[in-house]
Formats: sequence, C-alpha cells, structure tokens
Amino acid sequence: MKALCITDCADRPETELFIRLAQRMEQFAVMSNPAGRYHSLLLDAGLEVIPLKISGRFDRAATALIRETVYQGDYDIVQAFNSRAVTCMLRAARRHRARLLAYRGVTTGVGYGKPEAWTTFLNPRLDGIMCVAHAIRDALLDVRFLWLRLPPEKLKAIHKGHELAWYNVEPAVLADLGIPQGAKTLCCISRNSAKKGALTLLEAFDALPSALHSHLLLIGSVDSNAAVRERAARCQHPERIHFTGYRNDVTRILSAADLLVSASESGEGLPRVVIEAMAVGTPVVATDAGGTRELVADGETGLLVPQRNAPALATAMRNALEDSAAAAQRADNARRRIEREFNAEQTAVNTYAWYQERLAAAP
Repeated sequence: MKALCITDCADRPETELFIRLAQRMEQFAVMSNPAGRYHSLLLDAGLEVIPLKISGRFDRAATALIRETVYQGDYDIVQAFNSRAVTCMLRAARRHRARLLAYRGVTTGVGYGKPEAWTTFLNPRLDGIMCVAHAIRDALLDVRFLWLRLPPEKLKAIHKGHELAWYNVEPAVLADLGIPQGAKTLCCISRNSAKKGALTLLEAFDALPSALHSHLLLIGSVDSNAAVRERAARCQHPERIHFTGYRNDVTRILSAADLLVSASESGEGLPRVVIEAMAVGTPVVATDAGGTRELVADGETGLLVPQRNAPALATAMRNALEDSAAAAQRADNARRRIEREFNAEQTAVNTYAWYQERLAAAP
C-alpha cells in the first residue's frame, strides 16, 4: 500500500500515527508544515516529509504541490487532516485513482446549507471520513437534507492514540500562579468561547462551601472574556479565581492540580485536556459533551454531569474534592484505560485496517 497524509502543524498523537503507519507501508509520505512543534520527529524517524504550508482552502500553490505529489507517487490512499487540506486535496486529486480520505475532530460545523461543507466533508468525491470519536460519526450521520445524507460506510470512528510516557512531567509549582499552600486546586482550560461553559463553571464554583478552601485556575484565552471576568468578580471569593492566560506548561499544571473540570457546552470531539489529565493521574469532572462520554465513564474514570447544569456540576466538584480517595481511584482507573484503550499503537492498527477496507470497497 502507498499512502500520503497531508497535515499542517501536527500534534504529538498525529505525528506518532504517521510514524507507525510508515512502518506498515510499501511507501508513505507526509506533507507537513515545518513550523510544527513535532515536525522534527517525522524527520528523525526517517519519513519522507514534504514541506507544505496551506494558507487557505483555495491556496493555489498548495493545491498544485499536492497534485504534483499525488500523481508522481501514484498513491493508493491520500488523507487530509484539516479542513483546508481537505479542500486542496479534493481539488488536486479529484481525477486520480487514489481513495481520498479526511479527518474530523469536532461534532459541529457540517451541514447541507453550508457552502463550505460541499468543498470538504460533503463532497461526493470524498471516499471516507475518519472520526476521532463515535460522537462525531453519529453527528455526521444526523446531517441530512431531503434525500441527502452521508453514507454510513464512509464514516469510521477511530480514537486518537496517546502514550503515557509523553506525560511524565514535573508538576508545576502552583504557588507561582497565586495558589496558597494547602488549597484545593481546580483547573479548567478554555478558549474565549461561551460554548466552553466558563459561566456555568463559575456559578458552580461559587456554590462550593468556603470551608473547602478551593481555588480555580482558568487557563487560556478565556481571560479576555468580559462576561467571565465580570462573573468572577461577583463570586463570594473572587480572590480564589486565577486567570493565567495562555500557558505552554498545561500538562505540568494539570499534574499539580487536585481536579480538572471540563464544563464544555459544545460538540467536543475527544477533548485532549481530559486525556492529558487522565494521563497524569488527575481526577476529572466533566460535562457529557460529545466524545467526552467516551472518555469519562461516570463513577469509574471520572464524574460526568449534564451540560449547562451548575448545581450538578457543583455537586460533582464537591464530591471529588471531599472524597479524595474515591477520586484518586477513579483517576487510577482512567490512567489505566488510556494506556489500554487509547494508545498510539491501537490507533495505527485501526487506521491501517480502515485504509485496507476503503481500498477494498467498490468505487
């Protein structure tokens, strides 16, 4: 089998997938942005890497380079790992014999009334979509208009794989972030989006007993949200809420925290921050958004609550903080489950099998 993968700045799981796929292939190449944090790992592994930076969905230069690469290599499989790459790939290789595949990491944004969807995931030339969670596959199956729908056989759920060794980090010193010694530390990573549930989280945090002496770290661009700032200022203990802005040491902070809270109210794929918390052994409380349900088994690997339900979120947070032994057991269960079911090797095995399946399917 000959395969070409087209990406931008690949994350660590995606990079590891490429390395492991290359070991199974007659010929394998990656088109990748050299600015990516893990780009050097592809080179160190001896992969054929073609520098590519896609500036937009209709990047003519990128499309021309993809077309040249596909036809020169005469690949069996070509897979694009982001929306811009999907559009360029479909334009570049629509007449080539290769099976053209895509990758989808969120549950929302695809609909027959959205013109851009016809250039990506709803394009009939696309031969398959790799969904990072079953929730994404289900969401795509629900996309319909009159008689139009995506064929179920084209959609495959394959969890993105991780390795616990990637997360062997030195815990951060939380005092450097304003957390006093002995405090119970809750951590939430959120961009500046109402869909991430920061307002619901603050309402839940405000309902926790003062005697718990809990502090909340809000990490990410949520610090620029005026409504969130205003709600935090009205909490009974605003001095216990800390905005950190963007951080490049999130895993170290998670490792030092007592609890990760994911209050998302949007269509999550397979939330990386939940996986990272589980990998470092930090207990998790999360809403049942999208693929989060596939990671957090309520009462077993974390606590799961309905979306937009501050009282339920507050109860779960209090439970996790007050019964630390039970929380630690759930965290241990979660860590072992990541190692067993969400590992990089299983992702490579499943992806390679899917490639074979797509090749064997009728055109």
